[in-house]
Amino acid sequence: MVSEIVSAYLKRVNKAFTLAEVLITLGIIGIVAALTIPTILNNMQEMVLNNQFKKFYSTFKQAFLTLQTIEGRPIKCFYWQESPYKGVCTSTCDVRNEYGECTSDLYCKETGNPLPADYMGSHSECRVLYNDVFKNRLKVAKICEENALSGGCLPENIKGSDIINAEKNPDGVYNPEGEFSDSKIKNTYPAIVLQDGTYIIKFGSKNSVGAVYAFDINGKKGPNKWGYDIYGTIFYGNSQNGIREFKSYGPIESGGKNLTTRLNLLGIK
Repeated sequence: MVSEIVSAYLKRVNKAFTLAEVLITLGIIGIVAALTIPTILNNMQEMVLNNQFKKFYSTFKQAFLTLQTIEGRPIKCFYWQESPYKGVCTSTCDVRNEYGECTSDLYCKETGNPLPADYMGSHSECRVLYNDVFKNRLKVAKICEENALSGGCLPENIKGSDIINAEKNPDGVYNPEGEFSDSKIKNTYPAIVLQDGTYIIKFGSKNSVGAVYAFDINGKKGPNKWGYDIYGTIFYGNSQNGIREFKSYGPIESGGKNLTTRLNLLGIK
């Protein structure tokens, strides 16, 4: 009796999985892994980018606001949060190119006169702001006043607005010399590389003034895509307080989020 019980027990213990059972199990594990690992990796990358975004954005914003605090006055480099010309003067353009961009002087529709110098905002101190912030308040490693790509300030795989828009809609026509276009970014716009490897692109030529920038929160590490680790921003403010707000501007690649959306998702004001 005892021998029969022991024999039955040993048979159960020594029973192995069949090859078919092993293959089925591995197949199930493979399917589950294929479905879950990409999501896990994407979530991890999103978390890392969010942390890098918060760190860089805090430094970037504080540099501009600190200057105003130290000066004890508003710095005139912004577009209007609330335009003083609203309802008084509407900008009008007579001539546009094939891309829908104005190529003639803008004028006031109501009066027929040229637009006031501060119609869009106050930009008289943008050059002062640029020199002070980037030379004295941010830890700058390198500046490319032009030819930022060949000068080593930008990654090889960065794309301009014309390339991005063409990828989204191949049937469209996009200005190769337009705002944040591939050529402008790589050959004309100045770029500033900070000591931690992050970089900032200044909209316009080295001699222009303006309140529009773009920044990459993790430098050349990648993905180097607009709306993922590259964000365009435009400064808004008023005469009493100077720069008060940063909003999104510039291209967004498929699946990306603009600056304003990213700030809202992270609860940053």
